[in-house]
Amino acid sequence: MATDSKTARWKLIVGYTAFALVAFVLCLLITFPYDAVRTRIVTEAAGQGLAVRIGGLRPGLSGVTATDVRVSKPPTPLGAESVAALARGESGGLGPAELGQALTFDTVAVRPALFPPGVVVNAKAMGGTVHVTVGGLSDTSLDVDVDGLQAGGGNLPGYTGVDMEGTLNARISLKAPGTLIRGQAVDWSQATGTVALDTQGLTIKGGKAAIPMGGGPAMPMDLPRVVLGELKGDFQFDKGLGTVKDLNLKSEDLEGLGTGTVKLGKRLEYSELGLDVRLKFEQAFQQRLGPLALAVNMLPVDRENPGYRGGRLTGMVSSPRFAAKR
Repeated sequence: MATDSKTARWKLIVGYTAFALVAFVLCLLITFPYDAVRTRIVTEAAGQGLAVRIGGLRPGLSGVTATDVRVSKPPTPLGAESVAALARGESGGLGPAELGQALTFDTVAVRPALFPPGVVVNAKAMGGTVHVTVGGLSDTSLDVDVDGLQAGGGNLPGYTGVDMEGTLNARISLKAPGTLIRGQAVDWSQATGTVALDTQGLTIKGGKAAIPMGGGPAMPMDLPRVVLGELKGDFQFDKGLGTVKDLNLKSEDLEGLGTGTVKLGKRLEYSELGLDVRLKFEQAFQQRLGPLALAVNMLPVDRENPGYRGGRLTGMVSSPRFAAKR
């Protein structure tokens, strides 16, 4: 006759399994190389001209999560001592003047991907999410899904100098020759794929922007309130040259249509814009523009549609320029 005091076999299995799992998690938390991971992230970013500050790091079963992440582009390259201070989790006495205004992310989780081999990044920031997958064996694929970012969050107004509100969404799917898995440089200037943009309720509430006046040098001017509303964009890329399939803007203040190209650079932030833009300004909106109305009136009337005025968006994605169409 079996005794009632003998522990059931399934209970022993569950108990030992739970103990092993807790012990594994505790060992991972205690022995995880936090300093090495922080140093690697900071130094790799510095090599790309960026300053990264990480508030905290925690491991996961398949990757690592960083919290309170701030990413900025210093006006001048950081010295070795400054990079070392950031790698230690210190600012080294550096402020926005040395590091630049920073975009802030609540969390950034990074884990490896196996099929295809690469890296997956999930970030929570600006009230929305960013999902990035990059990797491949023969080529490198980049897939980015931006969902529900708030234009006024994450210090984006401080980063851009423009106070905004509204929701930003984007989808990017590109494939380029070269793969880091085999130690090859990825040439984004030869990428093929698509880029789609979508905004709702986008509004410029204030700030400053450099506005060209009469073909002369751009002058910093205070921006009035501008309701941009819905911006829809669809670009198709073939071997680095992107063609506008659809680009339109519509709101109670203005309407806009865009055509032209975007030439990708080997680094995406160096991509070159070549967009012709037609804008139609509502009369009530023009009346409240103030000094900026002078710049609007300098835009030539579009030949095909006299209700619109023509402009051209050039420069790089990281530093665009807008001027009257010639």
